[in-house]
Amino acid sequence: MLESSLQLGRVLGIRVGIHYTWFIIFALISVSLANHFQATEPDWSIGAAWVTAIITALLFFASIVLHELGHSVVALAHGVPVQSITLFIFGGVAQLGRDTDSPRAEFQIAIAGPIVSFALALIFHLLSGLFGYFNEQAGVALAWLRYINLVVAIFNLIPGFPLDGGRVFRAIVWGITKNAQTGMRWAAASGKLVAYALIGLGILIILQTGRLIDGMWMALIGWFLLVAAEASARQFTLEHLTRGEKARDIMRPDVPLVDAGLSIQAWLDDHVLALNERAFLTQDQGKVIGLVSLSDVHKVARDKWNTTSLREIMTGLTALHAVTADDSLLDIMQIMERHRVNQVPVLGDGEVLGWIDRDRLLRALRIHAELER
Repeated sequence: MLESSLQLGRVLGIRVGIHYTWFIIFALISVSLANHFQATEPDWSIGAAWVTAIITALLFFASIVLHELGHSVVALAHGVPVQSITLFIFGGVAQLGRDTDSPRAEFQIAIAGPIVSFALALIFHLLSGLFGYFNEQAGVALAWLRYINLVVAIFNLIPGFPLDGGRVFRAIVWGITKNAQTGMRWAAASGKLVAYALIGLGILIILQTGRLIDGMWMALIGWFLLVAAEASARQFTLEHLTRGEKARDIMRPDVPLVDAGLSIQAWLDDHVLALNERAFLTQDQGKVIGLVSLSDVHKVARDKWNTTSLREIMTGLTALHAVTADDSLLDIMQIMERHRVNQVPVLGDGEVLGWIDRDRLLRALRIHAELER
């Protein structure tokens, strides 16, 4: 969901970026704050209200980055890599490189974010009192930042995964049961419960008060939590099933090969139909140069199959989404999903060691799931 984002820079080696949806929420918060300041501070000019609103909104999102950095710093201390921090329409998210290894690490990483937000609320409270004597606009903005950081801290402690409170809940259940899967199942269930409650509350707000925007926003947050909880549970299950498994463990070493100069029709008759294979690596003078599959055939009209070579429709080796023998099955699955490919060659020292197709990967996952049961 958050793969395409604009990179702002790096903090502690962690990429910080903003998703395009962030601009929507930034505009909404800025407009809302400008209207709020004009209503509560009638002696302010329109320009002063808008400038204060924009600066306050930027400081709010800086607070969100600090919240996520709280998670990230603790994660790095536990040896968990952090790939990125991304701001988007529902706040911010720190993308960890892998799952935690212990309930203690999970608890400490999860609780770090709310602790940072509580600390920021205290800091903004002290600053609002200090600056309020010298600059009214600064005092009002800092007071709002105190309030919103307190709200962020408390909301994130709700025990619904993937909120921080849900991760804390997962760590507690994991610690009591000594089973990471049980912790995730309970946390995902609590996340769905919280999500449905927020969606129901949003509908109730619309029906009873007529506040359409507030109700829709509450329901949207609930929907996002529901989708995120389900996705996180699936991701955890996949990581658990594939832990320790590498490409070398399931790759097919006897890769089907075909000469790149062969015509499409000859390839279909003598190889695809004869061997019941839908994809082949192409070679030229014994050197692998690409991959051709049945989907490539549709690039050429049927009446030209006899005169068109596989070289003309294949995907070149350099354009393929190849993996190494040490890549994990989860990484391979993500590559297939991201690039919408059904086969990936396994390369080593510039040579093709084998390949993995989607059927082979799914079959391995089904076997692992069966063994798990």
